[in-house]
Amino acid sequence: MTSFHEMQYVYEVYRHQSFSKAAEAMYISQSSLSLMVKKAEKRVGSPIFDRSTLPITLTEAGRAYIRAAMQIMSIEQDFQTEIGNIQQMITGSLTLGGTTLFTSYVLSPVISDFSMQYPGIDLRLHEVNSETLQQELMNGTLDFAVDNADFDPNLFEQHVCTDEEILLAVPRKSSANSRAASYALPGEALRGGQIRQDCLPVPLSYFMHEPFLLLREGNDTRTRADMLFARAGFHPNIRLMTDHQIVCFNLAAYGMGCTFVSQSLACSADYSDRLCFYRLPPELSLRRVSLYSKKKRDMTPPMRAFVALLPRLRERK
Repeated sequence: MTSFHEMQYVYEVYRHQSFSKAAEAMYISQSSLSLMVKKAEKRVGSPIFDRSTLPITLTEAGRAYIRAAMQIMSIEQDFQTEIGNIQQMITGSLTLGGTTLFTSYVLSPVISDFSMQYPGIDLRLHEVNSETLQQELMNGTLDFAVDNADFDPNLFEQHVCTDEEILLAVPRKSSANSRAASYALPGEALRGGQIRQDCLPVPLSYFMHEPFLLLREGNDTRTRADMLFARAGFHPNIRLMTDHQIVCFNLAAYGMGCTFVSQSLACSADYSDRLCFYRLPPELSLRRVSLYSKKKRDMTPPMRAFVALLPRLRERK
């Protein structure tokens, strides 16, 4: 099989119908060009050019060779164009995995910015749990996973997105709010996305007689809630358990019970007229949300561009 390098030399001779003109156009000596063409002919096993004519013409084998060369060079050109488009972020793809909470509420500003800046990139979101996230990162199904769990640093690269708090959300109609009034977060704090650090954590025992809406066991927010209940010394009255924090949040806003909600979700909807929000002990309520990628994997241009936008999350806080 002839090499692509030799094919380019042969094609130039065909195009100019002259060894001397092709050599001049390619800035090489005619003898070097002739040597390359002879190598190609040796690989083919037949002359490509009829040198007895003026200008030189193709043999039957030469015509077949040039037809194949033009197809190969067309494929090469298409490939180079596609690679250029990928490098320039005109085309490409990016697959991001995580829970609805993190992809829709924590990363939503970055996802939106990325989509507007790079409309040609096919952005795909997969909703999966933490264990599945790590498996899919390892097998290459995902480019990134967003989670607050600690992934193995020997296997995964961590890109910090933001730090956030878990807050207690209580329906305003609850009588327990009067006792806890001095701990309530001001409504403007949530609307601005800022949590005042001088607001003290509320004693959870103030709400021990209230119904609670909780996530099912195995979720990070539920695990933290169970530890908060244990520290406060009571077992909660669980009215409802669901798989999604946003369900608990919306039902709490309609007065069904108290719930634990991430800062990002609490700031995404203006429920300050329906809910009172309280800080919780920081050692149990603070968590770091990170973007993870497979270690030692070469990052694609879309991946690098997405990571470059992450500081905007911290700038918004």
